[in-house]
Amino acid sequence: MIFALPDEMNTAVSLGILLIASLFGGILADLLRIPRVTAYLLAGVVVGPSVGGLVSYEHMHHLIPLTKLAMALVLLELGTHFPLAQLRPILRHATWLSSGELLLTFIFVGLGIFLAGYGVATVVLLGALALATAPATTVLVLKESNSEGPVTELAGVLVALNNVAAIVAFELFFLIARFFSGVLSEHPSVELYRVAMDLGGATALGAVAGLWLSYGSGLLNQRRWLVLVLALSILLLGFCETWNLPYMLAFLVAGIVLVNTSDVADDLMKEHEKIAGLLVVVFFAVHGAELQLSSFVAAGSLGLLYIATRSAGKILGIRAASWFHREAPTVQRYLGPCLLAQAGAAIALASTCVERWPEVGERIQVVILGTVVFFEIAGPILIRWSVLRAGEVPLAQAISHRTETAASQAAKMWQRLREALGLSPHKNLEISKLRVADLIRKNVPAVPQSADFEAVVDVMRSSHDNTYVVVDEEKRIVGIIRYELLSDTFFDRQVDDLVRAEDLAVPPPAALALSEPLSVAVEAFRRTRDDILPVVTDDVPAKFIGVLRRSDLMQFLLVSRHQNSVDNQPAADFTT
Repeated sequence: MIFALPDEMNTAVSLGILLIASLFGGILADLLRIPRVTAYLLAGVVVGPSVGGLVSYEHMHHLIPLTKLAMALVLLELGTHFPLAQLRPILRHATWLSSGELLLTFIFVGLGIFLAGYGVATVVLLGALALATAPATTVLVLKESNSEGPVTELAGVLVALNNVAAIVAFELFFLIARFFSGVLSEHPSVELYRVAMDLGGATALGAVAGLWLSYGSGLLNQRRWLVLVLALSILLLGFCETWNLPYMLAFLVAGIVLVNTSDVADDLMKEHEKIAGLLVVVFFAVHGAELQLSSFVAAGSLGLLYIATRSAGKILGIRAASWFHREAPTVQRYLGPCLLAQAGAAIALASTCVERWPEVGERIQVVILGTVVFFEIAGPILIRWSVLRAGEVPLAQAISHRTETAASQAAKMWQRLREALGLSPHKNLEISKLRVADLIRKNVPAVPQSADFEAVVDVMRSSHDNTYVVVDEEKRIVGIIRYELLSDTFFDRQVDDLVRAEDLAVPPPAALALSEPLSVAVEAFRRTRDDILPVVTDDVPAKFIGVLRRSDLMQFLLVSRHQNSVDNQPAADFTT
């Protein structure tokens, strides 16, 4: 150890050190343009017992309730991403993708470990644990990237399905492994009944908590929502811990019930974010401090085999399932790497295995703790890389950041003071060097001109926009459909099948070419109220390639204006 604090130091000191380290880690992440999740983990490693020794393992144990609450709140939010009315079209093919990925992952990991000469218990339990994907890591990186598109949507759905599958598979294969090893203390039917009661109990508790959240948020003033969320979340976590129920399943179910029974679920999650954001930082910092670099070495060849087979199973499983289901090429290539992160769920299940069956569980735990070092560092980077390559994050947004240096912060304060005193005019933004290609969102589905009315509605349900581009078979733009102009009263159910997307389309106010200056887009948005403008290739004939979103343009212009005001750069005027 480089440093060591006195043994009698209060746990609050360790927590403060972890938060300060995370703060600097987040600043460094902005400068290096890496996911903040990775930076928080590495910050925890640096000050943790295995490197810096500024915090102790004993103090990490005291912070376990906070980390569990953080994981629980993330899973609650993840569950709210499942409004069934909107996700029904996605769930149909997400189930196929998840099944293929889970099956190949289990086969790859199990077969690899079996061929390496390990017993059936190790084979099936590591195969079950390999199914889990870290929900906190995945959700936080996607949120930080502000990505939108099929890869992002499917990743969120598959993370939830993976963890449910991992919990159920672990319980069942744990029972099977103990049965074939001859160490069951009771009849298999009794053990199976216990598993069913645990899973059913967690589901029932989660459903009750979700209903109370929905009911309470409708009765209480919004100022009391945060207390409501925390109170019910802590109660639910406490009940699950008391009765040894899988709390991850309970909170996922609570979120699903909440979003499907409440009209204010989105607003409630905004209140939830006020505390969840901080707890998530604590979660990753503590988790990083708990990581032992020696564990990676201790996992040995079995750990390397687990990393290789799990990675191959996730990536090839998605590729095979998406090819069979004829998904878009971007989904085939980039969805798999989004599912590699692994941490909390696998660690919790491995710990359960140690408690119930130490002879096998200790080997399982060594492998999981060792490989988590790899998956939690590489996983967030691969998620960010995937959504960038899939075209679901505008390039300019991905490379911009707002971290201030000491000098730039002082300059900003001085500039604001001069503007307040009328000694310096507002600086305007230089956009002449920027192109439409810098802010395009490529992975945005278009509506085929031959799509019937139901297919158009399905696109609307899964879209974040209010304007939809209609294209022909050659990807040439036919027109746009505006949500505000559609109404169910315009259509008789008996003639819905006769209506096609091309019948609903109107000419777009403008179509932007990739190489056109961003100033052209600014002018085009001034002339329309549409929230997006279609973007086409520079080729002739031009083909649809993506959209430029008004909100992305405004956000980038505001951030750039802020940076230019600090740097005193000359700029051209813009107003939208």
